[in-house]
Amino acid sequence: MDIKEANDLLTEINDIFEYQITHRGLLESKIFPVTAYICLSFYNSYDMLYDILKKISEKTTPEEMGKKSRKILSELQTLTINYIPLYYLEGRMGEIFRQGSDAKSESEEKRKETLFILDFWKRLASSYYQNGKLFAADINELNEHGGAANNVLNQTDIDWSLEHIKPVSKDDVTKVRKTMANLEVFSFLDECEARAKLCDHGPYRINNEEVLVYREISHLYDGSLPHFPWSETEAKAPYSNIAFAFRLKNVKAVVDNFATMTTEPISWGDNITGAALYTRDGDEVKPIDFDLLDPFFEYATKAQRELYVKFTKWDKKQRLIAGAYAYCYGYARFTNFVGITNEINWDLTERTMEKYVPEFLEKDFDQGITRHFRSKAKKRKEGPSLYLLPED
Repeated sequence: MDIKEANDLLTEINDIFEYQITHRGLLESKIFPVTAYICLSFYNSYDMLYDILKKISEKTTPEEMGKKSRKILSELQTLTINYIPLYYLEGRMGEIFRQGSDAKSESEEKRKETLFILDFWKRLASSYYQNGKLFAADINELNEHGGAANNVLNQTDIDWSLEHIKPVSKDDVTKVRKTMANLEVFSFLDECEARAKLCDHGPYRINNEEVLVYREISHLYDGSLPHFPWSETEAKAPYSNIAFAFRLKNVKAVVDNFATMTTEPISWGDNITGAALYTRDGDEVKPIDFDLLDPFFEYATKAQRELYVKFTKWDKKQRLIAGAYAYCYGYARFTNFVGITNEINWDLTERTMEKYVPEFLEKDFDQGITRHFRSKAKKRKEGPSLYLLPED
């Protein structure tokens, strides 16, 4: 990838993420310093991501990763694929901002790493989306609707899934949605108040009135290897992952580039005409019975209580480091693909610990982030928030 192609790509990435960031704003939590640890993770990603992707590229290609990830409960999906450019480029922006907004301050070595990362991500994303796009939605779709169709499954998988959709009663709907909501709340807490365990995709058109949508929840603790050191609880899930599939009637659903679904009407419980549950074991996806809803609900309730007690005993520094660790451990979804996760040191880098942990213990956000909130006139004059690579 040459400089011109990279800068065109940087401009596109900038527009997509800037919309998402400015419409979400600062993130708050009663337990974790969320905005601070997100900013911390950006700098850590800028330090560590190149080495991770380089090791992955020695085992497989981005194209293979993308094509093989078009499936139910894939670790690599719309949200996780965006981890690559989002975290790294935000960290890069912060570093350059600290050098007087001079893009030439980035070393030649780091520029080469940036080119490698952009190329890897572009090849991965364009192989994952079947239309060759890089995002679930482009900026025009986002401005108009807040999202677009996140259609990634092959038709054979959609047809297979529909075969297992069951008609549901009002009591069934209540139970399914209650369990799903409880798992979501727990999942946010385990990820230090982030939504990394969650993925929505669809809508897949069934007929003129109905669509199929999925909500997937991964990396639950089932008694085997915990996702994070703190994820091991007395409570155990029946399975480490679960997908909820819903057949919806007369619902307009859109999914944004962070794999979050919004709908009209907002509350769609009465519009569910069928549902199914699935889990993945290795390469096999299998349907599971509604009888497992109670054990999943009980797990989420008890595990959430256990985690809350753990976290309330931590000081601010522990919570800050854990949040940044959790964000950057998102890259383990890529190393899992080639089986090298145990070969990576996932601790925050020495530079992050020495330079940025003390800083973000004292403040909630990074000044570089303010570039996203400049006026339109200033952005036209100064260029994209995610600095372009120097062409000379």
